[in-house]
Amino acid sequence: MKKSLLSALLVCSIAVSAVPNIAFADNYDQQIQEKDQKISDLQGKQSDVQTQIDGLTAEIATVSGKVNELEVKQEKLNQDTLKLQDKIAVLKVRIAKRNEVIKNQARDTQVKGQATNYVSAVLEADSLSDVVGRVQAMTTMVKANKSLMEQQKADEKAVEAKVKDNEAKVAEIAANQKELETQKNSIANKQAELNVVKANYAAEQATAEQDKAKLKKDQEAAKAEQARILKEQEAAAKAKKAEQERQAKEAAKAQKAFEAEQAKAAEEAAKAQEQAKETTETTESSTTTASSSTSEESTTTSSTEATDTSSTDNSSTPTPTPSPAPAPSTGGGSKVDHTGSGNMYAVGQCTWYVKTVAPWAGTYWGNGCQWGASAAADGFQVDGSPAPGSIVVFGQGQSVGTWNADPVYGHVAYVQSYNASNNTITITQGGMGFPTPTGPNTATLSAAGLQYIHP
Repeated sequence: MKKSLLSALLVCSIAVSAVPNIAFADNYDQQIQEKDQKISDLQGKQSDVQTQIDGLTAEIATVSGKVNELEVKQEKLNQDTLKLQDKIAVLKVRIAKRNEVIKNQARDTQVKGQATNYVSAVLEADSLSDVVGRVQAMTTMVKANKSLMEQQKADEKAVEAKVKDNEAKVAEIAANQKELETQKNSIANKQAELNVVKANYAAEQATAEQDKAKLKKDQEAAKAEQARILKEQEAAAKAKKAEQERQAKEAAKAQKAFEAEQAKAAEEAAKAQEQAKETTETTESSTTTASSSTSEESTTTSSTEATDTSSTDNSSTPTPTPSPAPAPSTGGGSKVDHTGSGNMYAVGQCTWYVKTVAPWAGTYWGNGCQWGASAAADGFQVDGSPAPGSIVVFGQGQSVGTWNADPVYGHVAYVQSYNASNNTITITQGGMGFPTPTGPNTATLSAAGLQYIHP
């Protein structure tokens, strides 16, 4: 079967091993693209989250500004309250003093009587106009004291009302401030949560970038492996071409040797036929001579008779006729014995294995596809009937179970057994394409449509 099967299997195995690497290299591109898309999405999400964080920061700044404004208002109200409280304190002192004066005046009036005062003022006056003046002055002073006290009390109430109003405003500011602080804390919590989300996105992005870097590294390794495989494929292709050229030369050489052997066999057959013809002619000539000698014996003398008798006795014993040499047979006749011819086929070829297990096979029967014709020429029975111990011949490219024979050299194998129930044969075979080139490599396949050489 030669080495073409090995070369074909080698190239196929290299090609098959290369396909996953190429597909995997393409898969790297797809995975890297997916990682790029993921990184882009994560960057977009981080940007969105950052926008939200910036918005919340702005809200916090706004709320903080409002809080500050309230704090300023609160401080101002506190200052105003302090001033009002101070004013209230001053008014209270003044009112207290005015009350003391009024009390003293009332006491004097109760003790001495107001009329007495008036009388004293009249009696002590220098003139009538002085009397009127003094009376009016005293009345005015009393009214003024009462009016001043009443005004001071009104001022005190107004200040107290202002203080209460300030306290209400301070309480309102405090409530607003508390609400704003609550809003500020809520916004800060949202901002903190968004910072956590952003940090998670950043961590996920970092992981994706690490995965992308690893994929690129693996892709470079895959490309390097792919380049190595392509280089091996090129080397295998060159080796296959060289092997095909070598096998072509060997085939041509084997063909020439086969043709020479056929020519030699034909020449020997012609010589054998010529020898047989000459032997036949010699035998016929000897028979004619013997008949002539017998008729002459009756007329000879007794002395001559004795002498002739001895001569006749010698000539009456016929010369042995040589057996003609066997002519080459096209099948069913005498077979050429090749048992002691040795194995001249190349080691590791299918022909070498079959010759090893079936020594009766021909030594120069050519390539596998030529064995049927060569065996028939040597007198062996060649037909389509399978039998244990026979040799099965596969034509060029013919199916050998799970694979096909070489399209140029064909294939041969040894029939180990035959199962008539399902018309299958179990064969053993050799060849460079098998795990064990020198055999045996066992297979079971259909027996139909094949050529068999019988021993």
